[in-house]
Amino acid sequence: MSDKPVVVYGASGYTGRLICEYLREYNIPFVAAGRDDDKLTASMASHVPGIETADYETVQVEHDVEALTELFSGASVVLNTVGPFSRFGPEVVEASLAAGAHYTDTTGEQDWVIRCDEEYGARFAEAGLLLSPGLAQMYTTGEIAAEVALERPGLDT
Repeated sequence: MSDKPVVVYGASGYTGRLICEYLREYNIPFVAAGRDDDKLTASMASHVPGIETADYETVQVEHDVEALTELFSGASVVLNTVGPFSRFGPEVVEASLAAGAHYTDTTGEQDWVIRCDEEYGARFAEAGLLLSPGLAQMYTTGEIAAEVALERPGLDT
């Protein structure tokens, strides 16, 4: 059970480390979670500037609904960076819902966004929880460019 309001799952990866850096910058306590505690500890120490000033802890967790639910219990928000999301996302979403935590992720996988809406959207809404896959900005520029291209007559790719 977490006594911190935010859990960053996949914190040792590039995006996870950036999220941890911003949480530290805004003085938001967090759990940096992942499947390998040694990797988490090393990543925080060497890749998150100023981490020694953060209110955080690292937690190793198995990637299954039961273990993730236990970790997420007590947290308000889960920030998932573990992909591919269509493969590894269901356990994290189900655990977030079971723990009563809002769910966000950094996906650019449209099939995963659709699946989240179709399979989990109503249950998150009933629980009064946010389900927000696809918060990442990394694919936004390409998505906007594609939309603009498709709006112009004569362009089809």
